[in-house]
Amino acid sequence: MRSLIFALLILFNSISFPQYGDFKGKVTDGILPIQFVNIFLLNTTLGTASQSDGTFRITGVPVGIYEVRFSSIGYETRVFDITISEGKTVEINVVLKTSVIEVDDVEVTGLRQQKQSDTRTSLIDLNPRDAKILPGAAEDVLRTLQSLPGVLAPNDFSSQLIVRGSGPDQNLIIMDDVEVFNPYRLYGVISMFNPDAVSDVNLISGGFPAKYGDRLSAVLDVTNREGSINKNLTGSLNASIVDANLVLEGKNPFDIKGSWLLNSRRTYYDLIIEPFVKSAGLVEESTTFPNFYDVQGKLVFGPFNGHKFLFNGVYSRDGVNVISGEDRNTADSVGVFNVTRNDIISGAWHYVPNKKFFNKFVVSWYRNSGDTDFDSQILDPSLNRSDFEDVLPDTLRPYLLGFKFNGDFSYTKISIDDKLTYFWKDHVFEAGAGYDFMETRQNFNFELDPQLEAIFLANPQVRASLSDLRDLKKYNRFRAFAQNNFKLSNKLYFNPSLRFDYYDLLDKSYLAPRISLSYAIDEITTIRAVWGMYYQSPGYEKLRDQNVLFDLGDRYAKNLNAERAYHYVFGIERWLDNEWSLRFESYYKDFQDLIVPQIVEGTRFFIEPVPGRNSRFIDGWTSPVPVKGDSVTQIPINNAFGEAYGFEFFIAKKNLSRSSKLSGWISYSLAFADRYEYNNKFPFRFDQRHTINIVLNYDVSNWFNFGIRWQYGSGFPISEAIGVKPRIIYVDNDFDGIPETPALATRRSNDPSAEPQVIYDVDYGDRNFNSRKPEYHRLDMRANFLTNFWGVDWIFYLDIINVYNRKNVIGYDYYIEDDLTLGKRPGNMFPILPTLGFSVKF
Repeated sequence: MRSLIFALLILFNSISFPQYGDFKGKVTDGILPIQFVNIFLLNTTLGTASQSDGTFRITGVPVGIYEVRFSSIGYETRVFDITISEGKTVEINVVLKTSVIEVDDVEVTGLRQQKQSDTRTSLIDLNPRDAKILPGAAEDVLRTLQSLPGVLAPNDFSSQLIVRGSGPDQNLIIMDDVEVFNPYRLYGVISMFNPDAVSDVNLISGGFPAKYGDRLSAVLDVTNREGSINKNLTGSLNASIVDANLVLEGKNPFDIKGSWLLNSRRTYYDLIIEPFVKSAGLVEESTTFPNFYDVQGKLVFGPFNGHKFLFNGVYSRDGVNVISGEDRNTADSVGVFNVTRNDIISGAWHYVPNKKFFNKFVVSWYRNSGDTDFDSQILDPSLNRSDFEDVLPDTLRPYLLGFKFNGDFSYTKISIDDKLTYFWKDHVFEAGAGYDFMETRQNFNFELDPQLEAIFLANPQVRASLSDLRDLKKYNRFRAFAQNNFKLSNKLYFNPSLRFDYYDLLDKSYLAPRISLSYAIDEITTIRAVWGMYYQSPGYEKLRDQNVLFDLGDRYAKNLNAERAYHYVFGIERWLDNEWSLRFESYYKDFQDLIVPQIVEGTRFFIEPVPGRNSRFIDGWTSPVPVKGDSVTQIPINNAFGEAYGFEFFIAKKNLSRSSKLSGWISYSLAFADRYEYNNKFPFRFDQRHTINIVLNYDVSNWFNFGIRWQYGSGFPISEAIGVKPRIIYVDNDFDGIPETPALATRRSNDPSAEPQVIYDVDYGDRNFNSRKPEYHRLDMRANFLTNFWGVDWIFYLDIINVYNRKNVIGYDYYIEDDLTLGKRPGNMFPILPTLGFSVKF
């Protein structure tokens, strides 16, 4: 009996109190450490991700034999058997080789895990595969980011990022350590980032560290992957009904260490849609539809005894040439020619003499340039254009206004950057410096017909915004930073940092301190907080995202200060298990010294109806009387401030094994964004109170999966018209060739004996953003069919944008009815839009 009791006690203790060991190691590509590698013990809930130095550690592993998997996008997945013994630590060093993701492999979907020692808040580490499969995103990286918390799209037609109450001009965008001014293609519809060629996509939507600067809002840091080192030639082709994307890659020839990768994309609206439109006579035969193509390449040599050399190149062109045809049924006649160019050449040297030191030296040349010629005869905006469809051109002539615009721009940047990382005990120290030589050229010319010119002369606000501009500037930027992430305790990490910027354009320098910390409540729960100061210099390359024109000549620029913002961010993240994570984050951004156009004293006109007279005719109104008013100039001044604050909730599900079918995320944002300008408070133009995103992907089988994406937004602010008012123009009464006398504008009807009638304009009042657009919502769906034939893997897909054909409003077209009341016609975004395509890897 005693023996039986003793045996039962031993059994009870062995069941109730299992013994544990630890598991640690390092992951590299043969020389450089690899961060964010997913490391999981299969058939358990235990796992982690490698740190910036490639190391990892899993504690408290019950004794036993396990299969452990190492996986990361862009690298081969490797599985090892390990044995955990009581009180022992198993150590393993793993080398992962770069690889194209095979269709029949288990593909990890969902956002990547952030380690607890990483003090960065608001970090979104996007898996490039999510951009490939997200419904309605057109396989585009920026459009995929628009489905994540804190990030908005201006409208369906734009891939720009609106981040936490800031405009797209306040986002720093980097590709392979090169700042990119214009990452958009096809005039903003898609971006330059090809998910088939990208390895890392990091968006920091607030509180970014000191190594980033000269922006007030957010940072998008994208790295293109290296080519395969396992084959001489491999690649993939992705094609749909509107574009095609080809990726070729392989190891270097002649047994030279390293690899190469070449990818190219092209739209073919001009090849498919253009012939049908020309045959219908809607455009002239010389018309070229909007199209773009680009070629991107990456060449890697090494590693050679701790040295690695990387070369990147981008060659991109957007173009359009449209001339309205004689058989059109619309009143307007438009001729548009535009070419936009984006080119990058860069070289990098990575030096890793030992496991504690890493240095990156980068030299780059970047140019964004373009030419535009616009010639139009547009219907008077006060008229209802539907009344003028199919009207003969000669009949239309009195109602048309001529407008011409031509211009060119060129933004060139030559940069030198050096950054080092040093691992010392519990410290990760980073420092660096960089220098930019900038040359910006901008020329814009406007030509108006006499009627339109008279309208603008009587409206100084519009007149100033359409003034000619010619400027060539050459200036420099210098930057330096230092930051140190170190462990204060086993649970608390602290990262103080400091950034210095000198802006030659302003002839001013700035210091920006920043502090971030993280606290590990337990192994699966982390609190993070950030405070920081941020500066942004003015520049023509930033103004294009604002769609405004400033004169940045020396007489004005030297009087400016850099725009400034303070970020306060607090968040908490918890992993519910290996696949489910939950995050709450709140933020406050305080904007100071924002640059706006200077307003000077100008002239407006007071006029009122004459009692008892018909207001359709001149004698129904008093003569225009000049009174003081505001006149907007192109002179930039620091005379505005603002704030943005809100709360974000985010729950995400990864797909980490074949038995796991579901992946995706759900997010909700409550946000407020206001601006204060000339003692007036108004909502920021992209202030959206409520935003919801639901993204779900489900693997039905090993050959079929589908996904849905539903978006909801409570509506952006809009400046709605409040009524109608008589049009006042300047006329030349003394025949000296100078229009200087205010008068009511009139128009004769087709009856020459009839009295001319007063022309009315839409009245928008003096208050900006006095209303809001209707709420926005849209459902997108995508189905993927996977197969293999001819010895290669294929994916055929059907993608449907706006499944229930919601008419989301982008804006309103106001016009004046015959009874002088205000008419309104909504302009809508994407209708239901199905797309078929395929992808093949060979």
